[in-house]
Amino acid sequence: MQIRSVWLFLMLTVAFSVSAQQSTRVAFGCCMDHTSRQEVWDAVNHAQPEVFVFLGDSVDVNADDMDDLLEAYEVFNRYRGPRVLRRNSAVMSVWNRNDYSLDGNSGKNNPNRYAVRNHFLTFWREPATSERLFQKHGIAKSVIFGSKPQRVQVIVLDGRWNRDPLSTVGWMERQTRRFNADLGPYQSNNTGALLGEEQWQWLAEQLQKPAEVRIIMSATPVLAPANGYDSWALYQREQKRLKELLAKLKPSGLLLASGDRFFGEFAKSDEFLSYPLWQVTPGTINFDGDTAYQSIYRDGEAFTESRYGQIEVIWKEQPELVLTLRDVDGRPLDSRRLSLSQLQPE
Repeated sequence: MQIRSVWLFLMLTVAFSVSAQQSTRVAFGCCMDHTSRQEVWDAVNHAQPEVFVFLGDSVDVNADDMDDLLEAYEVFNRYRGPRVLRRNSAVMSVWNRNDYSLDGNSGKNNPNRYAVRNHFLTFWREPATSERLFQKHGIAKSVIFGSKPQRVQVIVLDGRWNRDPLSTVGWMERQTRRFNADLGPYQSNNTGALLGEEQWQWLAEQLQKPAEVRIIMSATPVLAPANGYDSWALYQREQKRLKELLAKLKPSGLLLASGDRFFGEFAKSDEFLSYPLWQVTPGTINFDGDTAYQSIYRDGEAFTESRYGQIEVIWKEQPELVLTLRDVDGRPLDSRRLSLSQLQPE
């Protein structure tokens, strides 16, 4: 009887130890030349993330018509790495300028957006019964991975379907800005829409679902200066609305992940919640990096060699989150370790 009790004690100790080491890994990347080598997939697949999110521009094509997009998907489908990823991890995806626009129409002005949506979701193997095929607010999606008390909610926003356009600065000014990494080509549209009313209502509903950790994914950065590069900062009304929504709902355990930058960085703001709001921008999957602009939100350095980002939740007695920027071989370039207790509203 005594031996059996000792055996049970040891088994329970081992079980607790295994549970304490359990983690949930969410990886993400963006901006890919679908015609070039994609060496990063070996590292991503070796890491075995529970979910990988493509944050837009997964094909590099300035499409004049639908045939251009379909040809790009056909080329992308030949690569082994993404196919292995689909078999071993849950894959979520959203579009951005290159894999949404036709003939320069990059927002709600795209007359073929329903056809683009159908082909995009078909390529990414969205189930035929998925709400994303019929939503009024585009292809936004929210999934909760895990069960209580180890739930990670991944919310992917659609910043194209209902977007009002951005205008570019004049020709002469564009030529000047080409040689200044701190200035992009766009002018602010501070009264324009980015998500649309239906998606705002949907987002509020998602943020009220129970989860321990939440990651809002946006193809363009939320935390960025209004410097002419595409971001929420160029849609001042929308950025303000997000602040008001978060202040009202007070979600716990919230992080941001964003795409559309040719460098990786951590950003942080105290303007949205009673605790610091962190954003991870992963860099590009296989493009060369760009010189990073200056940003008051950046925490630490920017890395042109960053190829993907990862948020890992370590489910121990006091859960921790490890945010990393990784190179083509999966090696961490920089990291931040946060206690989940730090990400709680007052």
